[in-house]
Amino acid sequence: MMRTPDDRWAELAAAALAGELTSSEAAEFDDLRRSDTRRAEEYVALQGISGRLRQGDLTWVAPRGTDDLADRIAASIQRDDLTALSPSPSQAVTAEGARRRRRWLAPLSAAACLVLGLVIGVNSAGLFAPSPPSGPPGTLGAVEQISVVEDEGAADVHAQLVAHTWGTEAYLEATGLTVGATYELVFVGSNGEEFSAGEVLGSDVPIVCRMNAGVMREDTVRMELRGTGDVVVAHAALPSV
Repeated sequence: MMRTPDDRWAELAAAALAGELTSSEAAEFDDLRRSDTRRAEEYVALQGISGRLRQGDLTWVAPRGTDDLADRIAASIQRDDLTALSPSPSQAVTAEGARRRRRWLAPLSAAACLVLGLVIGVNSAGLFAPSPPSGPPGTLGAVEQISVVEDEGAADVHAQLVAHTWGTEAYLEATGLTVGATYELVFVGSNGEEFSAGEVLGSDVPIVCRMNAGVMREDTVRMELRGTGDVVVAHAALPSV
């Protein structure tokens, strides 16, 4: 399969988040960010997502494989996990620990084509301190306020959207969901096609998370939070772009 500049950007951004860039790769990555403000802004947001992934409160679907750069990232993540767990010589890394590593690596490899938005500032050379963009719905990187209607139970749901070159991101806040129940965030396209932005579990504390779907903002007309049996718990009709 032919590789594209976006593929290379994704790999370099993932490696930067994992601290695995070589000096030549770091120079290449800096050049890309200097030449494209939008990519610089996406990487800033990715830093926030990587922090959330380290906390283990987001899950992702693994992307297609990458080259040896991804292998170096995976090795770095494994070292970080082992250090954080501080196992004794008699302890072993569990299968659950391995799954956590895979969940954290997946968005880093793919997200930079993003992407789990998403730079409070990568500023190792003092290069960037970008202000958030603004504009009408569909403006890349701008936070879009939407009106959410609760349809079921005691749910209290609020959301904002961000349009990206790689899809649509939702900032979701929710309370009153059934503890332990699974909820899915879904974007509905103008032709009725559905795009999942991921799942959350109901909690007795407020849920605050970022969720992403592989559909462009201009192709979506509705957002739904669905509970058991695809019951719509809350929804928002999205303004046209």
